[in-house]
Amino acid sequence: MTFGGGWFGWLGPLIMLGLLVGVVLVMIWAVQAGGGRGEDDALAALRSRFARGEIDADQFDAMRRTLGAEDGRRARPNLGLIGLILIVAAILLGIGFAGTGPGWGWMGPGGMMGPWMGPMMGVGAGPTAPAGTSVTMAGSRFAPATLTIAAGETVRWFNDDALPHTVSATDGSWNSGNLAPGQAFERRFDDPGSYSYLCRYHPGMVGTVVVEG
Repeated sequence: MTFGGGWFGWLGPLIMLGLLVGVVLVMIWAVQAGGGRGEDDALAALRSRFARGEIDADQFDAMRRTLGAEDGRRARPNLGLIGLILIVAAILLGIGFAGTGPGWGWMGPGGMMGPWMGPMMGVGAGPTAPAGTSVTMAGSRFAPATLTIAAGETVRWFNDDALPHTVSATDGSWNSGNLAPGQAFERRFDDPGSYSYLCRYHPGMVGTVVVEG
């Protein structure tokens, strides 16, 4: 997974942190709001008892201090508003940096949330791969799954899918890195043999290049 590259590579984790902090603040605000209503109800009941003469002024003050209440509603920081601002800012920043790098940042099709945000942002298929020594990635599969070439030829993989993929050797000897929709990767095979590979995002997405001498 990638957070994009270049000078803004650090921005992905920062945006993600802002989003998480915003969600936490909203949750804290919701809990406090629920507790505040209970506290206001208790203070109202206390005032009612005082009005009916069931308790005197000293008892009322002591009980009010115990509740931690003050006359009127206690002013609380609007954590909910701060949290919402952080969430909206994180989303807008993520979208704003979507097209600034090959990985589309953390919200793009090549980023952490790519598998979900790609279709939502209208990312479609990339260019059609030429026949012969090319493999397409679409529908979370390689086509053809097995490609036979001559030694010295170059294989090109084209991501025609709406999701990010990788072309990674099963033995870990080579790897394309993240391929966002519309991107391509190529590798030359000089030695005869069978080369199996997979997508790191989708382990069931496998393929083989057979190199003939």
